[in-house]
Amino acid sequence: MNIVLPAALESIATRADNTLKLTFGTPELTPIECGNLFKFRRKEVLLMISAGEINKAQLDAIDTAASDLKTIGKKSHSQRLREVLYILHQQQGSTYNFKDFYSQKMELLIEQIKERLEP
Repeated sequence: MNIVLPAALESIATRADNTLKLTFGTPELTPIECGNLFKFRRKEVLLMISAGEINKAQLDAIDTAASDLKTIGKKSHSQRLREVLYILHQQQGSTYNFKDFYSQKMELLIEQIKERLEP
């Protein structure tokens, strides 16, 4: 499903894990448009930003990219590990910045695995 609607990019913020948070504002939407938009809540989506009209070729490119995204599958193990470590960092209220916290936890994990290796 594709949704095309006018919106204004209201803010861009950086996060501790070097990702970005984008905030968009829309004009008043119909209940059906709102319902369709809420179906995407907390899901990974493809985002296309255009200052002009979006043509059929661009929509087709989005469809192709969405199809490719489905075939690629879920996140890699390393991406998943980084994300759960980030959540752990937040939940523990660590005094380290995330980069240092991540490095420390990864070194600990590496050392635990190395201890299991035969000499």
